Amino acid sequence: MKIRLILRINLLLKMKLFWTVLVGFLIYSCNTSTDKTSISIKEDLEIKKPTTEFQFSDFTIMKGQLGPIKVGMTIEETENQFNGLIKKEDEAVNFGFGGGSPAYLYYLRDDILFGLIPRLGTDTVLFIIAAHRELQTTNSLNPNSTVKELIEQYPGMKVSRDLMNDWEYFRDTINDWQFIFMTDAKTKIGEYPEPSFDNEIPSKPIRLTTKTDWITIQ
Repeated sequence: MKIRLILRINLLLKMKLFWTVLVGFLIYSCNTSTDKTSISIKEDLEIKKPTTEFQFSDFTIMKGQLGPIKVGMTIEETENQFNGLIKKEDEAVNFGFGGGSPAYLYYLRDDILFGLIPRLGTDTVLFIIAAHRELQTTNSLNPNSTVKELIEQYPGMKVSRDLMNDWEYFRDTINDWQFIFMTDAKTKIGEYPEPSFDNEIPSKPIRLTTKTDWITIQ
């Protein structure tokens, strides 16, 4: 009787050990499978992650457009043409346009690339502001070109004053570009007669080292 009891106890202990090992194996298998699934999902996400790098070469400054972004598009349509940029809102008046329209500015990290100014009360783009020096025009100028570099492309160019905004500008009438120079007494490009809102006379450039601040595309 005593021997049978001992055998039964041994059997119960072996069965308990067996079930403990079995449960442990199942838990380990489940964890391993979950880990593999997580790794697989992570790898798939990394493979499918879209590129966000902005390619300056795709955004040439042209007549009425900046690469695929065109005057007349809606803001939503333009934003479908690029990704990876930070959007900020400013006021159009800071770029010389009154009326209360917003100016949507697009940054790559801390650098402003361009801005979009819609027609007042709509989301239709009326003006494009090209601001980054790596944005090139079709005649190899950029929003940081010097007056000297502009003269090489426009030999007879003259600059004008914008008394309302207190800056100077040169207009390419063929491409509808306006090169804006936010000048002061030390950087002023031209020499003008006394201010007159009725008679703004353009000037031949005198100071050639002044750089463009941005190009307005109309």
